[in-house]
Amino acid sequence: MNKKELINKLESENILIWLDNQRIKTEDGKDIDFYNHRYLWDIYNDWSPKIVCLKAAQICFTVTAIIKAIYAAKHKKLNIIYTLPSEGDINDIVSSKVNNIINNNPILQEWIKDKDSIQQKRVGDRTIYFRGTKTERAALAVSSDLNIHDEEDRSDQQVIAQYSSRLQHSDYKWEWHFSNPSVKGNGVDRYWEVSDQKHWFIKCPHCGAWQYLSWPDSIDMEKEIYICKECEKELSDDVRRKGIWVQKYKNREWSGYWISLLMAPWVSAKDIINYYKTKPQGYFYNFVLGLPEPSSTVSQVDPDMIYKNCFQFVNSQTRPVIGVDIGITIHYVIGNKEGLFYYNKTKHFEDLEKLLLRFKDAIMIIDAGPDIFRVRDLREKFMGRVFLCNFVRDRKTMQLIRWGKDQEFGNVLADRNRMIQIVVDEFNDGRITLQGTRDDWKEYYQHWSTMYRTTEIDKLGTPVYEWLSTTGNDHWCLATTYWRIGMDKFSEMGEVFQNVQKSSIKIVPTVDLTGKIENPALIKQILKPKNDWRKC
Repeated sequence: MNKKELINKLESENILIWLDNQRIKTEDGKDIDFYNHRYLWDIYNDWSPKIVCLKAAQICFTVTAIIKAIYAAKHKKLNIIYTLPSEGDINDIVSSKVNNIINNNPILQEWIKDKDSIQQKRVGDRTIYFRGTKTERAALAVSSDLNIHDEEDRSDQQVIAQYSSRLQHSDYKWEWHFSNPSVKGNGVDRYWEVSDQKHWFIKCPHCGAWQYLSWPDSIDMEKEIYICKECEKELSDDVRRKGIWVQKYKNREWSGYWISLLMAPWVSAKDIINYYKTKPQGYFYNFVLGLPEPSSTVSQVDPDMIYKNCFQFVNSQTRPVIGVDIGITIHYVIGNKEGLFYYNKTKHFEDLEKLLLRFKDAIMIIDAGPDIFRVRDLREKFMGRVFLCNFVRDRKTMQLIRWGKDQEFGNVLADRNRMIQIVVDEFNDGRITLQGTRDDWKEYYQHWSTMYRTTEIDKLGTPVYEWLSTTGNDHWCLATTYWRIGMDKFSEMGEVFQNVQKSSIKIVPTVDLTGKIENPALIKQILKPKNDWRKC
C-alpha cells in the first residue's frame, strides 16, 4: 500500500483525520474550529446509530451535522434523509450552508456533482434527501439508512414519526435528533431522557473539583463571572474550553449530549445574565441553556388549567357561538359569553346544519381549509351566520382578527398562535367557564394535553411563539380557538369574562324542565343524527 492509498484508507476510517488532511472549511470558508468548539470533537467522531442533542443556539451543530452527513453518505455508504421544519427552512439551509460548504471544499465538489440541487445531493453512489415536515407526503417518498432531524422541536411531530417508516428496509436504521428543546416530554427531550446524558465536565484549577456548568450556580450575578460551584473562585474562558464529555448513565442505546451557552468560551457570564434579564423565559431556557422550558410556565396546558374552570351551573345558551374544526372527523364546541356548555364530534356534515337550526341565534366559525366545497355551501345557506376562518399572521398591523367586508363578507382571518395563546391564558386565568364536571370534559382535555409552545427566532432576532401538538390530536383546541374568534363579534365578551362570579353560579337540577342542555354527558343523547331535533 503506497502513501496515497494509506492516507485514503485512514481518511475513510476516521473523520477527524479527513477533516484535518482535507482542511475542510465551513460555509464561511473558515477552517473547522476546535479551539473554541472542543465539545464538537467527540461528536464528530461519534458514529452511534442513535444520537440526540439538546442544544443552545449558535453552537455550530448544524454545520457539524451537514459535514457528518456528507461523510457518512460517502464512506459509510448510507442513504440519508435530512429534515428541517419546513420547505422554506430547507431552501435557506441548503442554499446558505450546504451549497457553500460544498463550494468551499474541493474534495466535496469532487464527490457531489448535483451541488446546485436543493432537494437532494448525490454523494458518490448514495443520496442525501432534504425534506420538510409540514406535509405528510414529504415522509413517504424515499427510503433511508439514516434519518437526521434538525430543529426537531419546531417540526411536525407526527411527520417526524412517519419518517421512521423510511428506515424499515435498512440494515442500519440509524437516527440522529437534535434541536433547541421546547418543553419536557416533547421532541428531543424524549430521546434525551433515555440516553446516556453526557455532560461537559471541567476541572477547577483552584480546588480541583470536576463539575459541569449550570444556571445559576456557576455564575456570580454581582461580579458577572463564571465561578466554581465548590470554592466559588473565578473560572477562566480557557478552563471552560477544556472539558470532557462524561456519561451520566452507562449501557444505554442512545448517545446523548447537552450543549449550553455556558460551555461556549466566547459567551461571557455578563452575556448570560443579560439574556436572563432581557429575554422571555422560554427563550432563555431553550436558546441559552439548551433546556426544556419549565412546565410551571404556560408553555403547556396542565389538567388543572382546564378543570378548575368546571362548574355545574345552568348556562343560558343565548347567542351561542359554535367553533368547528374540520377533518376526517368533525370536532366542535358550543359556548357563549358565559363560557362553553357543550363539545362533541361527528362524521356527518349535516349535523352542523342541525346545530344552526337548533340554535336560531347562533353564529358558526368553521375551519376553511380541508373541505372547501361543503363549508362554502354551508356559508351560502346560512349567510351572515357562518364564517370561514383562515389562519394567517398579520405582519403589517399585528391585528389578531380581521372580519371580511363587502366581497369578503363571510370570511375571517386570524393569527393562529396568538389566538391560541389568548385561549390558554384565559383558561389559566379562570375566565372561560366550562359547564359540567371534570368527567364531562375529560375527553376534551385530552386534546389540550398534546399542546406545547415552541419559540423560534426570526430574521430580526425576535422570539416568535408557535403552538404545536405532539400527536396532531388538537381538534377541540382549534375548535375552541374558532369559538373564541367568534366571540369577538360580541364586544362585551371581555368584560363578561372578567366579571363572572363563580360564587353565584346556580347548581344544575337533576332534571332541567326548560329543555336546556344541562351538560356534555346529557346532550350526547340528543345530538345523534337519528333523533328528532324538534324535541330538543
